[in-house]
Amino acid sequence: MAARVLVVDDDESIRRLMERLLERQGYSVDTAPDGGVALEKIDHEAFDAVVLDLMMPRVDGFAVLRNLVSEKPALIRHVVVVTAFPRDVARARIDEVCRVVIKPFDTAELLEAVRECATAA
Repeated sequence: MAARVLVVDDDESIRRLMERLLERQGYSVDTAPDGGVALEKIDHEAFDAVVLDLMMPRVDGFAVLRNLVSEKPALIRHVVVVTAFPRDVARARIDEVCRVVIKPFDTAELLEAVRECATAA
């Protein structure tokens, strides 16, 4: 069975790009345009990995990480943080997430990170 990945990014073009890349690798992909939608999906569905942008309107990636720490702590070890703002990574509970990928990302690096994080113990 294909690993399930949730891609969370407010930029539709980036979200679609990541979705297509991951689907071509055989992943079952769902998407969310912000952290609020992501948290709803995480509450109702199981995911093997989450690809999470930090800077989003409404509910940002930082809020998602805080929620995961308190509500679904095992899932945080399967999070790939994808951000254009490396200085913000220090605020992102970086020690608890699986991987960090800086935008603009190399597709091979993103795929490697998702593969690693989807299978993390």
